[in-house]
Amino acid sequence: MNKEWADFNVLLIVLAVLYTCVLLSVIIDLFFGVRRAKRLKIVRTSFGYRRTITKLTSYFGLMIMLSIADIVASVVFDMPYFTVIGAIGIVLVEAKSVFENLRQETKNVDEIQKVLLKLFENKEEIQALVSFLSSKKQEGKV
Repeated sequence: MNKEWADFNVLLIVLAVLYTCVLLSVIIDLFFGVRRAKRLKIVRTSFGYRRTITKLTSYFGLMIMLSIADIVASVVFDMPYFTVIGAIGIVLVEAKSVFENLRQETKNVDEIQKVLLKLFENKEEIQALVSFLSSKKQEGKV
């Protein structure tokens, strides 16, 4: 009987670690998403935060279903393989999201650089446009 309780305690510890990894991955993604929004001066609304809560409920709902499947499969398997695979999948999805946030930051900087280079390439046309607009403005005042 003591061996069964020891196995049960190990199982609970493994499950706690897996659920904690999922929670931490979502929190890390939230952190990088908010950081990106701050840098790009994007207004952070409750919609984005609600999306995080919805994501957490979906992920934990999936984890609970996988844990139940592991309980049913415990006749065959000693470890919660379904929950482990699910947790790894969720953590990988969140890691991809973090890398996309980081890539988006550098992509926006690259796009700004390209626009500035285009402006410098066409500076004569821009100067002519500014001169034309200035002359029209002067004509309107006189």
